Amino acid sequence: MAQSGDTGAVTYAGIAIILLVAIGALALFRFNLFNMKDLLAGPEDDKRTGIPRRPADNGGSGGTSGPVESSWDSTMPDPDRYRVQHERPLPEKLTYTRHVGNYDVDVELRLVPQGWFIMGEDDGVRSNMPKRWVWLDDYYVSTVEFTNEQFYAFILADGYRDATYWTQEGYGYITRSVGERGSQYVGWKPLENGARLWALASPREQVTLEVLESDKILGKPDCKVLVLPAGGNWSSYLTFDRMARTVSLKYRDTWAFVNGIDLANYPDHDLSRLGLLRVTDRQGRIDLSDLSDGTSYDVIAFADGDSEPPTFGELKRSAAPYLRGPKMPVVGVSWFEADACCRFFGGMLPTEAQWEKAGRSIDGRLFPWGNKLELTPGPDGKRFTTDLANLNRWRVLEAGSLPAGASVYGVQDLVGNVSEWCRDVYIEIPVWSERNPFNAGGAKDRRAERGSSTHDDDEQTAKLHNRRSSDPYTRGVESRGFRVVFDAETALKLTGWK
Repeated sequence: MAQSGDTGAVTYAGIAIILLVAIGALALFRFNLFNMKDLLAGPEDDKRTGIPRRPADNGGSGGTSGPVESSWDSTMPDPDRYRVQHERPLPEKLTYTRHVGNYDVDVELRLVPQGWFIMGEDDGVRSNMPKRWVWLDDYYVSTVEFTNEQFYAFILADGYRDATYWTQEGYGYITRSVGERGSQYVGWKPLENGARLWALASPREQVTLEVLESDKILGKPDCKVLVLPAGGNWSSYLTFDRMARTVSLKYRDTWAFVNGIDLANYPDHDLSRLGLLRVTDRQGRIDLSDLSDGTSYDVIAFADGDSEPPTFGELKRSAAPYLRGPKMPVVGVSWFEADACCRFFGGMLPTEAQWEKAGRSIDGRLFPWGNKLELTPGPDGKRFTTDLANLNRWRVLEAGSLPAGASVYGVQDLVGNVSEWCRDVYIEIPVWSERNPFNAGGAKDRRAERGSSTHDDDEQTAKLHNRRSSDPYTRGVESRGFRVVFDAETALKLTGWK
């Protein structure tokens, strides 16, 4: 009986092994049905196109190379399917002026008329495929990338504090984690850890100091503030202790602790006339545009009243970097900030389809100017570039610096200079709607990024159908910006066109 039992056990074990092998084979077969082969592909598979298999924050092309079924038909679908009739032709160009107090800024817009266009390309990069016809309704898009002087209006209007412009996730992120209101070149930055003292850098070379009340929301009016340049001769009669939060003045040969009232009535020196003592206005702000470039300043503000210990901060009026210029594209902002700024202006970030059509027109061209990109030695004689786009120069230029590379619709900077945020959540192989496609998704999902930058130098990346993505929280990238779009009705209303 023992021998018979052993034989049975062996038989059962054999059957089990056969079943496991069969299940494994079936699983591999099913995985391959869902393109798992591509996800598990090794280095040899990447050589098929030379395109990175994953979208990357550093600007790598998005998408896994490999076959995607395409049923491209070059015959344009019937335009009457979605066409909207207008009483009169829409203007090809509009100018929208945004007013914030005494600050005015213009945004030039170009019409991209309704109709079909060729989106995507059957180029062997799965995320760019398939080539297809897509219909977009009329819309207007900013002629160039959004600039610092335009973004500054959003900052001046306290757009960073108005939750109505933000997604819920974006507002929580910007208020809890970022700790500043603006890009790394333009906007408000804290001068100390308590976030009571702020400095505003303007694209027009103005510097503003803000002192906040204890609630850190409202400005502190009539607040006395010492602004002391490093190495100044004030140190012979004025000193301070940052740790003890005290200020001392020298009366003849005696040093004494003083408060805000004493500073205004110092008999030996007129601190106000010397530019050392300032007073905030009704908004809690002081214009410090007269400060010298390249100089560090100690800032001492009696934010809680003249008789209370002051708040200390440090400010440096550095020579303005070229990226702060008013006509330079705003860079170094997250997707959430770009999205909120567009909403403040009454528009939106472009969808991937809107961004692509603005450059490709209806003939499916690969570049705004046509289908060829010819790179020749640039100004330094070493890097290869083109006069049609700011490619491979490794320096961002003012928006609209190379108008010869504009699209049929007059839209500029779609190739080179800075890449641009789009509204869509990035999906590697989405299901594209036939009309006005838009990829929605989770609040924290990666966002689409379109266009090449001055740091790119290859033809594939520069093509208008090339897709990429980035984390929406990413800030500080000096070669990524954005532009704004409006539906036709909104654009006409905002610009007062009649």
